[in-house]
This record gives sequence, structure tokens and C-alpha cells, in this order.
Amino acid sequence: MTRQLKLMPDYECFALWDVDSVENIDPASLPISDELKDRIGRWESAYDYTLNQDDPTESGFQSTDDEESFDLEGRLIWKELKNELGESFEVKYFSIVENALL
Repeated sequence: MTRQLKLMPDYECFALWDVDSVENIDPASLPISDELKDRIGRWESAYDYTLNQDDPTESGFQSTDDEESFDLEGRLIWKELKNELGESFEVKYFSIVENALL
């Protein structure tokens, strides 16, 4: 059976989700390289940095360019996740730019 994961940033949690159980997945629990685990961690931190703790409604990227760069890095991580996890995993990506699951 293929395990289904979704790469989707959210504040103050891991960016990986189990599609069937909606469980938040620690990248350290997956059979991926340390480099990819670190890359995911940096990507998660970059998203957390956009959170305005005083007024969450004001959260977000400073510019469209910043948001697009973040989304591009997410797509590259998605591609690498699919490559490293292989056929036993199906990985989807939620694009914040397109506001769509890819």
C-alpha cells in the first residue's frame, strides 16, 4: 500500500502531513537524507518567520517575490521528497502561490 503524504507549510508545526490521518509528520521519521531533513527544517522556519504573533491576520511574506521564492523552494523539496521516498510514497504539494494541491 502506498503511503500518501502532503508537503504543506503551516505555522509552528512540521510541513509534512499524512493524507489519510491528517497527522503531522516529523521529517526525521522518514527514510530521507539528512540534507533533505535539514532543508525541510529551514523551509519550515522560513514560513514560521512570516507569522505575526501580535496580529496573526497580518502574517505573510513581505513581498510577492519572497512568496514566490518560498514556493519555488517548496516545489524543489517536493521533487526531492518524491525522488528519495520512491514508489512506496505518493507525495503531494500545496502551493501557497496557486492556493492549490498539486
